[in-house]
Amino acid sequence: MAKHETLVTTLILSVDNGSSHIKGIYDDWHQTFLFPNVVAQPFGERILLTEQGDPLDFLDVQITSPAIESEQYRRVYVGNLAVGDEGIVHEIVGDKAAQKKAQRPETIVTLLTAAAYAVARKHEDAIRSGTKRIKAAVKLGTGLPISEISKFRDEFTAKITGGVHTVAFVTTPVYKGVSVELEFSLPIDIGIDDVSGVYDIEATSRAQLSHKGFGIADVGGVDMDIAFFRPGLDLDQRHSTGAKIHLNDALENIRQEVNAQGEEWIASTAELAQMLVNKEYEIYAEGKVVFDMTPLVNRHMRILAEKVLKYARSAWKHVRYANEFWFIGGGALVLQPWIEKLNAELGLPLRFDSPEYSQFRNARGTFLLLDHALHRTDEAAAGREIQAAEPGEAGSGSD
Repeated sequence: MAKHETLVTTLILSVDNGSSHIKGIYDDWHQTFLFPNVVAQPFGERILLTEQGDPLDFLDVQITSPAIESEQYRRVYVGNLAVGDEGIVHEIVGDKAAQKKAQRPETIVTLLTAAAYAVARKHEDAIRSGTKRIKAAVKLGTGLPISEISKFRDEFTAKITGGVHTVAFVTTPVYKGVSVELEFSLPIDIGIDDVSGVYDIEATSRAQLSHKGFGIADVGGVDMDIAFFRPGLDLDQRHSTGAKIHLNDALENIRQEVNAQGEEWIASTAELAQMLVNKEYEIYAEGKVVFDMTPLVNRHMRILAEKVLKYARSAWKHVRYANEFWFIGGGALVLQPWIEKLNAELGLPLRFDSPEYSQFRNARGTFLLLDHALHRTDEAAAGREIQAAEPGEAGSGSD
């Protein structure tokens, strides 16, 4: 394809816009990606030492969108490239964490970047052959916290579907100079974070949740969504609730205390979260342990685990049919050791999701619902075509 020609395509995309990481799945269960929820307004121009590397680690984008009003979010670094940048860096901590997810500019910036990346990755061979402009119709599935869904769903939908969004890759390896035009549709509407993950657990594990009454908490970097289901996966809207736990703020406090020892050892809360999941508590410099975070991490995480367990128990005690309680999400991965230690004394029937799936549960569940909705649409369309092709009684006689 010649460089001046536009490649027209479609994409099925599920995005879980988490407070710590963005998780995406496109077109197929195995096509996944993840990057930190960090956005930076760069200072000056980045000097490219090499044009090699994984594009996901160098998301440098110029965005034109009716959903982004502020000029400061037009040219941004996103994800790993934004971590530790010398410009103005936005992580979902402090004042950002206090804002509604549906209203944060970073939510739209990372969503558009994720969609453009997925489109570019899908057509990477064409890009390597010279394609510079792609026009994509994206069938999107995404969600909001349970505390925002009723009030902000329409506003969030309007931002996503209200026009054409253009994302141009500036210095990103492989995709440099490529422009992606995005037009979104929402076949399954805006979903509820946490609820989506339940459907994936039911579809892929041996838990057989549909036969049970249970509670489930999606523990994120800011929000904790608590949902209850009666047998048959019947969502209990009366008892389902949400709370802000500010895990990212606790991680930021740990990060600052560690870095106060004299070095910028940890660049972001996203990096620290991954360290805790991997149980990497020791800081090395020149091959030697220079700082052990264990006491510091234990102090902060125990306090947070107590808060999370308190919220869960407070909601759970009013639900007579819920015989067990699940934890999913990236925050649950971080806090699991401390929650389990607290529960050793309580003996509650708590369940934790498999580590290999937990962080992607909402994205997977959303993709499952999206895939089913699109297949039903295709089957209905095929049925209408068959009916149209069959002669009806009114047309069976001769003229």
